[in-house]
Amino acid sequence: MMHATLPDNISTQAERLAFARKKLGCCSALAFYQKYGQNGHAFSYAKYQKQETGERALTKKEAVAYGKIFHVDWQWLLYGRQHESESGENVVLEVVDAIACCGDGHCNFKTHVIGQHLMSVQAFREITSARPELIKILKVVGDSMEPTICNGDFVWVDISCQSLIGDGIYLFSIGEKLVVKRVQINPLNNAVRILSDNPKYLPITAEDYRVVQVLGHVISFTKMLG
Repeated sequence: MMHATLPDNISTQAERLAFARKKLGCCSALAFYQKYGQNGHAFSYAKYQKQETGERALTKKEAVAYGKIFHVDWQWLLYGRQHESESGENVVLEVVDAIACCGDGHCNFKTHVIGQHLMSVQAFREITSARPELIKILKVVGDSMEPTICNGDFVWVDISCQSLIGDGIYLFSIGEKLVVKRVQINPLNNAVRILSDNPKYLPITAEDYRVVQVLGHVISFTKMLG
């Protein structure tokens, strides 16, 4: 999902909430609540409506929660400015030695930093509005997500996302297995299908999406060259 740089000329919390909500594709506060408020996030429509109209201020806890849904920096929602780590011309992302499996699963989940990826703030903001320190880059093995993500590719994971926020590609664990898969949620009964893009792998189903242990939301991936 692509995000533009967050504007710094929106003066109120209410206006920033409305801006983020519209960027998410929700035409109204009610539409936002119907799509996300009843989908594992458990926030009050009445409270959110007052916050978007300026009748009620955001708390830090609420800003963090909304930021995860909107994929924006919670400090921007709360204060109108982004995280101080973006004050320079570049951001530094950590490459970790965790190995996510696109196949039968992999039990090894380490988080030791083995490298760094330097990129401009502008390029980073074309990928995500998350804080740079919350994005981890890790390698995948297996062919179950081909041709989207191939064996040896690197995925960029927003580790602030610890629950399913809608359909998409996630890093999560099933039992002891660490996997990268596509997820589809049925809003009528909360059932979830865990899918592989490679048709030779059968989907996995669960009666309730909340049983899936999410470790992060895959926001981008880098193809191996050669």
